[in-house]
Amino acid sequence: MGFAYSSPMRPVPQLTADAPCVVPPELLARPSRDELRHLDHDAAALELDRYLRLLARQEAVYRRVLGRLAGTFLRAKGAHSLGFARLGDYTRERLDISAREMQSVARVAAKLDALPAIAAAFDAGEISWTHARHLIDIATPENEAAWLALARELTVRTLASRIHAAAADDSSDDGDGPRPTASAVRLDDDEDSGTIEGEPEVRVALSCPRRLRALWRSTVELARRMAGEPLPVWQACEAIAAEGLSAPVDSLSAPNPSEPVEGLSAATRSELRGEPAASCCAEHSETADRDPQRDDGDPQHDDGDQQRDRCRAHGQPHERRDESFPHLDWRAIDAVVRRNLAALDDGIDDLDAFALDARLRATRDAMQRVHWQTGRLLRLVFDLRLYRWLGFETGARYVRERLGISIRTAQGLIAVDRVTARLPRIAAAYEAGAISWLRALTIAPAVSETHEAAWLARAREVTLRRLSDDVGWALAVQDVQPLCEPVAPPPAGTLEMPNDAQMRARCADETPDVTISFRAPVSVVALFRQALAAYTGAGEPMWRGFERLLDHVRTEWLGRPKHRDPVFARDGWRCAVPACSARRNLHDHHIVFRSRGGGNARDNRIALCAAHHHHGIHAGYVRAWGEAPDGIHWELGTRAGAPPLMTLIGDRYMQ
Repeated sequence: MGFAYSSPMRPVPQLTADAPCVVPPELLARPSRDELRHLDHDAAALELDRYLRLLARQEAVYRRVLGRLAGTFLRAKGAHSLGFARLGDYTRERLDISAREMQSVARVAAKLDALPAIAAAFDAGEISWTHARHLIDIATPENEAAWLALARELTVRTLASRIHAAAADDSSDDGDGPRPTASAVRLDDDEDSGTIEGEPEVRVALSCPRRLRALWRSTVELARRMAGEPLPVWQACEAIAAEGLSAPVDSLSAPNPSEPVEGLSAATRSELRGEPAASCCAEHSETADRDPQRDDGDPQHDDGDQQRDRCRAHGQPHERRDESFPHLDWRAIDAVVRRNLAALDDGIDDLDAFALDARLRATRDAMQRVHWQTGRLLRLVFDLRLYRWLGFETGARYVRERLGISIRTAQGLIAVDRVTARLPRIAAAYEAGAISWLRALTIAPAVSETHEAAWLARAREVTLRRLSDDVGWALAVQDVQPLCEPVAPPPAGTLEMPNDAQMRARCADETPDVTISFRAPVSVVALFRQALAAYTGAGEPMWRGFERLLDHVRTEWLGRPKHRDPVFARDGWRCAVPACSARRNLHDHHIVFRSRGGGNARDNRIALCAAHHHHGIHAGYVRAWGEAPDGIHWELGTRAGAPPLMTLIGDRYMQ
């Protein structure tokens, strides 16, 4: 390790197209406790910052390439040609990103191409991806030079405030900035804004006995089946709370406003009661309701009173980058990318969906090589709070202002590094690109040193959908076991989840030894809190009401009339095509068509969503043969004279 800095910082290696980014191995090695005790924090912060800026700059260049490829792919509706019914299914399985992220990078890349001055500044490394994402929705070819000048001198936070104010008032914040035209389009929600669907985002944490965690997961899955959609946890929570409050329960009543609301900040509780918030802007409210995973729990101090005074006077913070951080070098960073990657977005208009998919995955692989190094260095910066030595009060502020990436991206990369720190096989696979960061995070809750090799093999051989199912099964089984022993991946085939009797086998255990947590809009948290209060008796712990709420909801939903076709229940009330997330508009499909002599036996029938049934199977993009439910051979992305995109048996890859 080279963390005992007793000499001047080493020069950054010369970057070339063959070795575009070289982080010294001693910086990537995990430091020992003795090295950390003798660490020169000032020198370490400066050196790690230099390499993090290089990595962030490369990631931004790759992100623009990804955006150009994504734009062409979206216009061609490439996901359908590759056998996917939904864009989100394709992006998660093939690119390890969400559909929203793919659409976002495509939009930013397309608008950059229409703004030559901002695009040139981005290519020269003068502005970050975050700058570009903010500027494209307010700048036009006529005023982009003025907005670019502001971006070069203002902090990201202040620039975002100016842009939002200009979009709302058709003028700059204080009258001395450029005026947007009437054609300025809407601003997308900032991914670091701390909101969900326009509402403040709140973290809910409920301590309860371990057996309730298995019951909670089972009820969330039941909510998804009832809704016919792969709901996020907070939407499933909303459905559960609404069902519970619709019951004629004697104790059903609104919570007492004087009682503390678990998981809510003081400002949020005041808002729910109709009282004015204690702080004057969202940023200070977030500071009061701090989550260690969001901004690492670092209290804002120093100029906090002055910032609040500025907020009261003007409604927005005013900061210039060079004045706020005068000791840091803000000069442009020149990023060099590999020769084979620099040309990935050449001639893309003439490519079909299969060629675009190959280039998208090549770009993703290049980004992952940057990501694992970024995560390793960022973890040191966050764990040791080295951002303070650079003048930043929080880690979130550091990554946004200095690196130009979102805090959620940083949190994900740090989380993967924490997982791989205790699992050497998975760490080696992740660093080599054999397993993606999303798959590493997926197996993290269930993996252990005992079964590390088995979980790594499972992560590499099945679809992400099946991998998530396997992890959910392992956690449910672990929660109902008396000793909570680590669980190996389940055998291939249909999963047998623990039933209600097994989940209640630990009824004698009343110790709240686990925490159920999720993030939700403030209105959903209030609804959930009201439902818990309705089912909780006086003087009882909150988890008692939580258990009664889940019992009631499960009784209501499971008591409804069953569908007469058992095929849907056998296939889990979702489309059987690998990686498909559809849960509604399901059709009973005959693997061997009835027109070709296929019978009605259950092993010849599977549940398919309407899109895969009509536009996949019958349109020729998807082929299926074999015996249901576990012996079906799948080919996705079939084409004449060439192999299909994916070949599987069930959810297991065959190539």
